[in-house]
Amino acid sequence: GLSIHTNEWIETVGLWLNIGVILVLLLIVLNSKHLHIFTAPVNVYTSRRPNALGPLQPIMYDGKPLDFEDPPEDALFGKGHISEFTWKNYVDFMACTECGRCQDQCPAWNTEKPLSPKLLIMDLRDNLFASSEYLLAAKGTTLGAGELDEAALATLTPEQQELLQRPFIGDRMDTEHAETDGYTYDGHRDFSLELPVIGNDVLWSCTMCGACVNQCPVDIEHVDHIADMRRNQVMIASDFPTELNGMFKNVETKGNPWGMNAADRNSWITEVDFEIRVFGRDGEDTIPADIEYLFWVGCAGAFEDRAKKTTKAVAELLHTAGVNFMVLGDGETCTGDPARRAGNEFLYQMQAMQNVEMLNEIKATKIVVTCPHCLNTLKREYPQIGGDYDVVHHTELLRELVNYNRLTPVTEPSESVTYHDPCYLGRHNNIYLPPRELLEATGAKKIEMERSGDKSFCCGAGGARMWMEEKIGTQVNKNRGDEAIATGAKTIAVACPFCSVMLNDAVTSRQQEGQAEGVVVSDVATLLLEATRKKVVN
Repeated sequence: GLSIHTNEWIETVGLWLNIGVILVLLLIVLNSKHLHIFTAPVNVYTSRRPNALGPLQPIMYDGKPLDFEDPPEDALFGKGHISEFTWKNYVDFMACTECGRCQDQCPAWNTEKPLSPKLLIMDLRDNLFASSEYLLAAKGTTLGAGELDEAALATLTPEQQELLQRPFIGDRMDTEHAETDGYTYDGHRDFSLELPVIGNDVLWSCTMCGACVNQCPVDIEHVDHIADMRRNQVMIASDFPTELNGMFKNVETKGNPWGMNAADRNSWITEVDFEIRVFGRDGEDTIPADIEYLFWVGCAGAFEDRAKKTTKAVAELLHTAGVNFMVLGDGETCTGDPARRAGNEFLYQMQAMQNVEMLNEIKATKIVVTCPHCLNTLKREYPQIGGDYDVVHHTELLRELVNYNRLTPVTEPSESVTYHDPCYLGRHNNIYLPPRELLEATGAKKIEMERSGDKSFCCGAGGARMWMEEKIGTQVNKNRGDEAIATGAKTIAVACPFCSVMLNDAVTSRQQEGQAEGVVVSDVATLLLEATRKKVVN
């Protein structure tokens, strides 16, 4: 065997080689995606799941939600520079494994839009690393929105100063590097090119469907970052899609995104042949004791023709089941959801505080809604400002009524139906079974789309995209509509007024091309109503 001296020499060399490999590995890890080995566990532990989907985080100041009625002068309204993100945001950026699962599920990326959730996080991470010397030098300083610490800047090279002072969010397509979008061969952002970190088309292509957050194995909260950057663009930079101006104005002045008169909220009531109780008509100050549910109709449910069919169907089903309910009529106003998703947090707060004050004053406790966006806002976001209510989606309540035999649909074989999971009903609020169980109660032959359940593909209306023109790539609603049509089902069932609009438009477009003959889009409630009206034929 080897001598003791030789063994000692081999062990010493092996030890130093082992230490050297570990040190080299640490250097490689700190400058590569493998940094997630250390940051991912921290990110998972500090994530806000199960709440990363559903409610957006409020704008914070000094550890508390910002008071919009009296905001401090140095408050940050969103994120417009890498220095304005929090330490938790930085951990989010560094935790990315670059696996691409978020990108694979993203409706924007899958319809040829420039938004990739993976590349968005990588851009923010790469900019964080490129700006690290400044961030360390400026640590502890208190700055307003868009401000940079001059003393910290003075310690940097001219190239580093230029990087920090260029627009954080802007138009990438007006540059000579548009064809590569500023990426190097290895997929990382080349910050030597004079490009904004985040492109406008990247930021505004998001539907906030939550597929990225749902798929991320390390709990990165992509939607929160996009919302924060939109807030900065709307409330500070005033740089956002022009179509949103109309929506903002309509919500602020008319109380709904369509700009309809408040009195028209009652129009559907005159179209049913039974009495609808409207709050305040008999001089009530609070919800009467015999009322089981306040029916929150929503803007779409009151004004949009297809959504009004759902509103009337739900009202008739509740009436048939003997449920005592009441509506607010022209006293209802927008929840503020479209404004919040578009980045206008101030307008959202104005709408939300008005609604919470009103609902608390009339002592509303149990609310039923037909719109998943209203559901998410009333149930998940209003508690942030003191509005705690028991809110259910109409499919949940109708399923309960069927289970207790208060509704008795005639179950008989019918044409095939495929169900589209709305993002804000499914992924954001985990309501998957009630709509399907109602379809089963009607005897429908269900055909599931490949992308269903928590992997459902967005209709394209979320994230305030309902009020923006879709100018890049394939339209999201047509992508989803084609998938539904391909199942061969004659009925596409939905449980959201926005999904109804988008998929109806997609089907109509294909029918004009000679396809999808006989295919219709219907809310689950209207299908249930048809089943309860059927007569048993002996």
